[in-house]
Amino acid sequence: MAYPERLLVAGERVSVHVRPHWRMLVLPAVLPPVVAFVGAWLVAVARPTPWFLAVLVAVGVVAVGVVGWFSLAPATRWRATHFVVTDRRILVREGVFSRTGIVVVGRSITSVRTVRSGADRLLGAGTLVVGVDDAREPWRFDGLARIVRVAAEVERMAERRGGLDPDRWGTFDDDEDDEDDGPEDEAWDDDEPDGPGAPDEDVVDAEWEDAEPSRFPRLRRLSARRRELPAGR
Repeated sequence: MAYPERLLVAGERVSVHVRPHWRMLVLPAVLPPVVAFVGAWLVAVARPTPWFLAVLVAVGVVAVGVVGWFSLAPATRWRATHFVVTDRRILVREGVFSRTGIVVVGRSITSVRTVRSGADRLLGAGTLVVGVDDAREPWRFDGLARIVRVAAEVERMAERRGGLDPDRWGTFDDDEDDEDDGPEDEAWDDDEPDGPGAPDEDVVDAEWEDAEPSRFPRLRRLSARRRELPAGR
């Protein structure tokens, strides 16, 4: 199932299109043979008994439910999940009947990084973390295939669209190194009272430390509903 071209704007080109890693399909692929084997064994054991027909019906119902819920549904959702990087933005689309979409424009991207365990590195999978300027916390996409290429394409696209530019956020200049300070600024600094009636600097600093908000909030994992791409989605 290719990504619908009708969702792209005029002139937009797809750079990379991936789905969750194939390891998400291991359990859905292995489960049907196991269920068939266990079901056949139960039917064979119950054949000489008077409740053979009841066991046969029960095994059939349970087998269909288990295979449908744990194999067919995850495989269908995996097939309907798309992570697309175009030359302008990131597009995420998931869901079969009720669909969810996420759009991250390249100019709003402030950082791109990957998180990979040892098993992820062997399989070529990983988690993509994308910082966005209009959100306190970054977007987190788990279990993506070809994660190295995906991250490279996202960085390349963001740089072309004006993202990943620290100059947009400005820089902090210390008062001691500010060459633009004039005589008026120096006079303003000298107006601070310095004597017995002056406020205690330690008290002022303590009050500021209590009131100052956290500048760098801890990176927290976002809700699984909006930020992750699990196999069962």
